Amino acid sequence: MTQYIAEAQGLWYEGTQAWLRRIQGQPIVLPFAIVGESLGQDRLFLEDYFNSSTRIRRGRLFERHNQNAWPADCVSRFPNRDTSNPSNVFNVNRAYRTASVHPKLGVEVDLGDSGSSSRWIVVLSERIGLEGCFVTLKSKTHLGVLPELIVSEIPAGSRHDVQASIEAVVETASIQAPQAVIDACRNAACYIISAKHPASNPDGKNDLGPLVSYLGNQKMQAQADAGNLIRQLHVRAKANAAASHGTRAVSRSDAELAVSALAFLLQDFGWAAND
Repeated sequence: MTQYIAEAQGLWYEGTQAWLRRIQGQPIVLPFAIVGESLGQDRLFLEDYFNSSTRIRRGRLFERHNQNAWPADCVSRFPNRDTSNPSNVFNVNRAYRTASVHPKLGVEVDLGDSGSSSRWIVVLSERIGLEGCFVTLKSKTHLGVLPELIVSEIPAGSRHDVQASIEAVVETASIQAPQAVIDACRNAACYIISAKHPASNPDGKNDLGPLVSYLGNQKMQAQADAGNLIRQLHVRAKANAAASHGTRAVSRSDAELAVSALAFLLQDFGWAAND
């Protein structure tokens, strides 16, 4: 049975053509648009789940429908059911039904109004008969973990590797142990420095130490210091570091420091926006 959502006087209801019930609380309902699709499509995304750590959002898609009223005795208005409506009609400001669109995997979508929207990628698209079109979205933004990349400034031949390494940092930063975060930062720093200065790693085999030395020899001391900070934290994060060097275990603050040093490199190289 086709599902509907409807808005009346700022409150949202959901159900079918035969009945509606009020959605308790304030639901997250956002305009939904497929990037590159012709204008004029009026769709909404009703959020069921959001995890800022994994940058995953899941919900149902609806498209505009011309129905503007339901029989009042078929509408649950809990906790304040109105039984005094003489016309026995429940009028709504706007109504939407299960969307007929089936977004393909990898498609980019915008959530929100055109003046203030966010970009997401469809990673899962499912349908259960006529009852619902469920989509799982992953954010294209870094949600504050790192500044947003200026992808066009990254050399085309290295773009995929750099983006993948940055994505790994963002993935680990909120949910993994400090060691994993620092390790991801070290890996990303290697890709970033090698891509920005190919002469620092001509055969692609250099670790972060030689890359940092190259920056220092080229009088890029601040960038060398940022890379070296990540390198030193990576040494401390190794399992035998405490016994070998008498250092303390790395902390969440150390991991944040590594992420900040990586952000410095990206911004100094002109590959990320100044936040």
